[in-house]
Amino acid sequence: MRDMAHVVTAGVDGTPQSAAAARWAAREAVARNASLRLVHVQVAESALDQMVVPDEDDATRQRAEQLVQAAAVELAARFPGLSLDTRTTVGEPAWVLTELSRTSDVVVIGSRGLSSLGGFLVGSVALPTVAHVQCPVVLVRTDTDSPSRDEALATGPGDQADTSRRIVAGVDVRHPCDELFAFAFEAAQRRSVPLEIRHGWEPRPYYGARPMPLAGLALEDLLDERADALAKMMQPWCEKFPGVEVDARAVLEQPASLLLRAAENGSLLVVGRRHRPSRFGAHVGPVAHAVMHHSRAPVAVVPHT
Repeated sequence: MRDMAHVVTAGVDGTPQSAAAARWAAREAVARNASLRLVHVQVAESALDQMVVPDEDDATRQRAEQLVQAAAVELAARFPGLSLDTRTTVGEPAWVLTELSRTSDVVVIGSRGLSSLGGFLVGSVALPTVAHVQCPVVLVRTDTDSPSRDEALATGPGDQADTSRRIVAGVDVRHPCDELFAFAFEAAQRRSVPLEIRHGWEPRPYYGARPMPLAGLALEDLLDERADALAKMMQPWCEKFPGVEVDARAVLEQPASLLLRAAENGSLLVVGRRHRPSRFGAHVGPVAHAVMHHSRAPVAVVPHT
C-alpha cells in the first residue's frame, strides 16, 4: 500500500545527467506540492556487500553521503521551501528504485548522452527500473556541453519560457490506459500547456486471413475506427480537465516515429507500458523502448493495467 504523503524520488550518482534529473524532480515536487527524496545507491559488488553495513569511517560511504548532501544543498538553494530528504544505501540501483517506487508518485533518473548510433544510452539502471517500477518513471538527459539544456526541458509553474511548450502522449487504443491519461492530463494542467495525444498505426503489408493488399478506402475506414476509439477514451478526461487544451489524432504512421517527431520541441513525452508481475526481464514494449533511446525531451513511462 502506498503512503498518503506525496513523494518524488530522484536517483543521483554525481553525473551531469543525474544532476539534471534531480533538478527536474525538484521542479516536479514543487509543482505537486510534494517532498523530494534524493537517493544514491552504492552498487554492491557481491551479495556480502548487501549484508554488511559499512563502518561510519568507510571512505566509500563518506563519498556517497557527501555526494547526495551536495546535491541536496544545491537544490535547497534553488528551491526554497522544498521539503527534501536524502538517503544512501548499498544494493542494485534498479531494485532499490523499484522498491522506493511503492511509496513515490514519480521516480526520476538521468539518462546518458548520445551513442555512436545517434540514440541515447538508456543503460543497465534505467531500463530495468522503467520495466518494474510501480509508479511513473521519468528519464531526463542533458548535453554535457550545454549545462542549461535541462533547465529548458524541466518545466514547472512560473517558467515563462516554457508556457507554450506542449506535452505529447502516445496512446494505444487497443488497451485501457487510464493511468497514462491521468498522468498526461494532470501534467498539462499543472504546467498550463497544451496536450497532444497521438495514436500511431502502421498496418502490415497484407491484412486478413487471406493475404490481400489492404485497399486505400479500407485503410481510411480502419483509421476512422481508431480515431473514434481514441475520442471515446479521451472524453471522460477532457470533461475532468476542461482547462486543458487537447489536440488528439489517430495517424497512419509508425508509432515511435510519430511520437518522436511530435515531441521534438515538446517539454515531455508520455508513453505507457503494461504492468509486468515478474521481477525478471526488462521488457518495456517496442514503442517505449524506442522513445527512451531517441527522444531528446524527458520521457515519462507510465505503467498501466
